[in-house]
Amino acid sequence: MGFHRTPEAYGAWLDALPPDRTFNAPALVRWNLSKAHVLELGARGARVPRSRLVAATPAAVAGALAALGLDEAVVKPTIGASGFGVERVRRGAEGEALARARARTAMHEVVVQEFVAGIEDGELAGVFFDGVFSHGLRRTPAPGEFRINAQYGGRMEAATLLETVVGQMRAVLALLPAGALYARVDGVAGVAGFTLMEVEVNEPGLGMDLVPGSADRFAAALLARLHRA
Repeated sequence: MGFHRTPEAYGAWLDALPPDRTFNAPALVRWNLSKAHVLELGARGARVPRSRLVAATPAAVAGALAALGLDEAVVKPTIGASGFGVERVRRGAEGEALARARARTAMHEVVVQEFVAGIEDGELAGVFFDGVFSHGLRRTPAPGEFRINAQYGGRMEAATLLETVVGQMRAVLALLPAGALYARVDGVAGVAGFTLMEVEVNEPGLGMDLVPGSADRFAAALLARLHRA
């Protein structure tokens, strides 16, 4: 894992892959690399946090906060992984937030995104194999942290998801540009419904070590795809 450090090289490698020999199409993976895919899915009907894609400058971030009506938000590099460059930002302190982000990763554009209530209690993740729900996960941050990534002390565990949440995750998958052999749908379930934070079809942690039988389901989906090829 390091695609976010050399995205151009990774994109060139994806373009060189034969589409008929990959199970998540290279074009789908390339689309998924940018965090802006969440905005696109929102435009297609998914419930997503209020978000703007802007240049990684204090003025542009300040403008996004004003346009979104937010005093506080999260900035994310458009191409990122493992929480590198993800920072909270408040009005008047945009430069400081971007400086902290740039200390972790290079960036030219950022997604300015509403800080979703309840995120400090963790995200729910649904893992799907060839569009069929396999299992649920909960990803929780360390105390006092909002980033759920392992490098910040986050952890992942098996979780039972409500069927209504699974259905909303499945509806998100239907909005993707193409089907995926494996996908993880991350978000927060609240009173208003499931809010999508991200879809992962590139190199997601699928938690198959946490859920007995999930590896068998993945193998069955893979074999079925091979038989159809």
